[in-house]
Amino acid sequence: MRTSASSLLLTCALAFLSYLDLVWLLPHARADAASGTVTGQVAVRGNYYWEKSTRVVAPEVAANISTPQGVRVEASYLLDAITSASTATGVQVDTAFTEKRNEVHAGLGYEIDLGAQQLDLALSGRYSKEPDYLSRGVGFAASLSLDERNSVLHFAGYFITDDVYRIERVAATDDPDRLMARKAVKVPDGDLNALSLGFAWDQVLSKSSTLTLGYDAALLTGFQANAYRTVAYADGGGVVPEKHPRERTRHAGYAWFSHFFAATRTAIRAGYRLYRDSWQLLAHAPDVRIHQEIGPYVELRLRYRYYTQSASEFFRRGGNLRSDEYVTADPKMTKFHDQTLGLKLRLSLDFLAFTALDALRTAVLDWNVEYVFNTNRYGNGVIAQGGLAWSF
Repeated sequence: MRTSASSLLLTCALAFLSYLDLVWLLPHARADAASGTVTGQVAVRGNYYWEKSTRVVAPEVAANISTPQGVRVEASYLLDAITSASTATGVQVDTAFTEKRNEVHAGLGYEIDLGAQQLDLALSGRYSKEPDYLSRGVGFAASLSLDERNSVLHFAGYFITDDVYRIERVAATDDPDRLMARKAVKVPDGDLNALSLGFAWDQVLSKSSTLTLGYDAALLTGFQANAYRTVAYADGGGVVPEKHPRERTRHAGYAWFSHFFAATRTAIRAGYRLYRDSWQLLAHAPDVRIHQEIGPYVELRLRYRYYTQSASEFFRRGGNLRSDEYVTADPKMTKFHDQTLGLKLRLSLDFLAFTALDALRTAVLDWNVEYVFNTNRYGNGVIAQGGLAWSF
């Protein structure tokens, strides 16, 4: 069930890490207009997440090309294999099972040269399906480059519409991956729509420093609880399905500062994100990354992130009461904090030039491992990635 907290947390974490990898390691594909050739990149990546009740393995493949006319096309496919023993995902016995989510994404972009400025426009679409969840999304992005690309203004929007189902399971067979199940049934009022808008400003401060400032807003309407999770009243009255408000407004502001020390070939990237929503959840997230070149082919990255948040307005430490309009057992609604320590290694295959493997000289290998120290009920977790990106 995609609205389960572990699955949603993992999906967001992997998507965010993959995005950072692409931004840092893989510049946009560019075509050589003079030679009339098509250029691009192909990337294959494996993602892994583990915490005490959930394990996710998510292989993905992505490709993008750019034509001599400046048209960019991109596409990707992701498979989530989520193994869980949590009753919040519908299991009535303490037996692990595996569900799969398939996601495809496609995008189209083009940069218009306005002389002193450049306007980049892009459209994208996404489709995700699993046994009890269906999600579709469309988005757009526009970037305006000024002052010889020293200043770039970004504006983006995305709309997602989801259908939430519930699968009622019966006892497990001897094979923990095989559960007899009735067909998926649509959750009453089980629709979720989300509209997000974002603004950002990238500014080159000097030949070795850059600054990014941004703001994101999102409006969510519809079913936002977990279709399987139940809540036991603290004052008696039995167990009821979890119920969250059907509207949620999110706001987030962020800043990133990057500086490169040429003498030591070291780059430092420091950021901070402030989050606030209409459920009265307030979160702070400082993040620091150190990139160090080791010789001509190897780059090492160290990361530390601290995250802290308050509880939502309808979470009760001692448990919800029968008089409460909204009830929750979601660990993400509690007050907690976590710390992330990460190590990443990047290997450029330039050294293969003029050998029998010369075709791989433009490829990059990278491995990333992060450990999350978490104080909520999910406990500590591990996020790992590994991949190969090849430019042509």
